[in-house]
Amino acid sequence: MIKISNSLMTKENAHLYLPLIQALAEGKTIEYGSGSIWGQVNEPKFIYPPQYYRIKPEPVMVPLGPEDVPPGSVIRMDHWADHTWKLVSSIDENQINFGQNSWSTYEALQKCFEIKRPGEDWKPCHKPA
Repeated sequence: MIKISNSLMTKENAHLYLPLIQALAEGKTIEYGSGSIWGQVNEPKFIYPPQYYRIKPEPVMVPLGPEDVPPGSVIRMDHWADHTWKLVSSIDENQINFGQNSWSTYEALQKCFEIKRPGEDWKPCHKPA
């Protein structure tokens, strides 16, 4: 048996630490806590039972909404093979206008690959939920 401070790691429970160690090796963030209170551990030592550690959850992402696309933005669609961009001249809940062409706002924002808003660099077409 390997003594881990207040806890014992045994061959029976070592598998519970493996996902944490693998995540750490992959550069993911490990957090310590319980319930709804978790904090980042910069150099985890795994001195407590594994249930007090977790891999920091990835944020849930959703497509942009019309409020996230100001006129003057340019977008690239994921199905355009060359990822050419189109300039957004106006947008509302129903329709996004690209000069003389228009699309359903919902469909366009679902298929949006990247967006470049005025004064910003290219960013993915999603946001945290």
